[in-house]
Amino acid sequence: MNTGIRAAALPAVLTASILLVMLAAGGCSDDSAPATSPEDLGLQEISVEAPDFTLETMNGGQVTLSALRGTPVLINFWALKCTPCLHEMPFLDAAAAMYDGEAIVMAISIRDSASRVREYFGDSQLSMIVPLDVDAHAASSYSVGFTPTTFLIDSQGIVRYVKVGPFADESQVIASIELVLPEA
Repeated sequence: MNTGIRAAALPAVLTASILLVMLAAGGCSDDSAPATSPEDLGLQEISVEAPDFTLETMNGGQVTLSALRGTPVLINFWALKCTPCLHEMPFLDAAAAMYDGEAIVMAISIRDSASRVREYFGDSQLSMIVPLDVDAHAASSYSVGFTPTTFLIDSQGIVRYVKVGPFADESQVIASIELVLPEA
């Protein structure tokens, strides 16, 4: 029996998972308690191979997802016009600095020009990678319909969790990354 998901079915699986996350997000939660489980963090558990991509970064380099295999990756799809996206950028960058060498944090800007993204970040020395998905092909391959949407990928290149909506604070980003780190 083949338990793998065919590449052609990937967008449907991701879309269905994202819709489930959106429906679940409408429920009540107690924000006073620290988030400890994937559900508390607003994460939907899935298990599909991460679609590969190569994108230019805001600084002129390139990043290819498959080249990062062996290291867990948090991919956050965002846009300059998305206020909640901008609010969580410092949380993502702080987590990138904290997990330097253990995990990679990638904030993929959708449909924004390199000059506008560079202008937004200014002279900041970022720890996260900021690729540019100007034609939204990578976002489309991940079935991103809302920003921000975050995917947590394990070191074998499998998407383990998806979150539609922003992280409330840095501790939620850290707790999410912890879920895909290899056990010591």
